Amino acid sequence: MRYQRLAEIVRLAILLQVRGHGLTLDDIQAEFSVSRSTAERMRSAVAAVFGRLEAVETNDLRRRWRLRAPTLHRFVAVTAEELRELGSSAQALERVGMEERAGLLRRLAEKLRAAMRPESCSRIESNLETLLHAEGLAMRAGPKPRLDEGLLSRVREAITTRREVEFRYLAIATGRRSRQRVQPLGLLYGNRAFLVASSEWSEEPRLWRLANVSELRITDEGFERDPSFDLERYAERSFGTFQEDPVQVVLRFDAAAARDASSFFFHPSQCVETNDDGSVTVRFEAGGIDEMCWHLFTWGASVTIEEPARLRRRLAEMCESLAARHRMQSQPAP
Repeated sequence: MRYQRLAEIVRLAILLQVRGHGLTLDDIQAEFSVSRSTAERMRSAVAAVFGRLEAVETNDLRRRWRLRAPTLHRFVAVTAEELRELGSSAQALERVGMEERAGLLRRLAEKLRAAMRPESCSRIESNLETLLHAEGLAMRAGPKPRLDEGLLSRVREAITTRREVEFRYLAIATGRRSRQRVQPLGLLYGNRAFLVASSEWSEEPRLWRLANVSELRITDEGFERDPSFDLERYAERSFGTFQEDPVQVVLRFDAAAARDASSFFFHPSQCVETNDDGSVTVRFEAGGIDEMCWHLFTWGASVTIEEPARLRRRLAEMCESLAARHRMQSQPAP
């Protein structure tokens, strides 16, 4: 237990140094699942070992602290597991066409290795080699879009500098390309990558599929970001990426699928209840009816849509359309 507390003190020191906005006592309590008095003792221990903490000036009424001591790197050790995790994440990004993001992770791993002491680096090489051969990624079907080289970097620059961007956009429905000028607000990653942006002709921010964006350039025109816009809340409105008015969804999974359903993450707003017959009821609020149907199809007959009726009808329509198509194809030629 004493060694665990020591490790937590060092980790707290790292957090106090890398988080520029500082940490409050509430942050420390939440991060380490400790009482307020323990959080205070941990903060004091960091100051006693690593140097004086400085107060961070913010608009927040709660007091925040950070660590400016330059000697912390002597106590920070990179492990083979951490380097392997960076490599695995890079592989996963490459699988879905995110080569630019994968490259950033690989370069980060290289910088971490370069910053390590030679004796530490040689010590973990054998463990890292073992992990490289012992871990892999399961095959998963999914899109692998190709993004223009440097597209993500330009979009991120426009977001941080708050400048409008112009690009050509390929519309999936019509196959036509149009010239667009938007105010970039953020990026969303799922099966595909999307730019969230506002424009003069739309009251609400829209999603733009990055794989369909080309010839993007950053303009000299700045914009004021709406302070009330929250990317996380925007994303939580939908099941997936389709932005629709949210609906109350109630799903019941039979007893055979209850364990899987209980451990499955459907939506941040979900509530899971276990019923007397062993089945599980999942409730959440979101839009994106079609994307819900595509996902629910994978659960087969083990799921029942209790609400809304609109979702139930749409899934039935999709299944019937698919069945009708295969019936036609299976009929013998005249």
